[in-house]
Amino acid sequence: MLLAPGAPSGTLRRSMKLTRRTSNILLTIGIYMLLTWGFRVFTWLEEFRAGTLVAPAVHFSLVVVGLLIGVYLSYLGLKGRRATRPTT
Repeated sequence: MLLAPGAPSGTLRRSMKLTRRTSNILLTIGIYMLLTWGFRVFTWLEEFRAGTLVAPAVHFSLVVVGLLIGVYLSYLGLKGRRATRPTT
């Protein structure tokens, strides 16, 4: 059983182990998402200025969700890199 007994729903017994390579991939994807979803803000601004009703709301929600995912992936990448840092 993967779930820890007596723990809240969704709590796993084991912690996630990230390798250095996986951390680098997560960090790269996170930075890429932050950059590409940042460009979507310009699309949102143009549609907002055009005065359409539905399109700005859809694009704004996509921007917010994309930025949150990008921040989270970057956080996981940085956290994993710190955890796998070689000690001297």
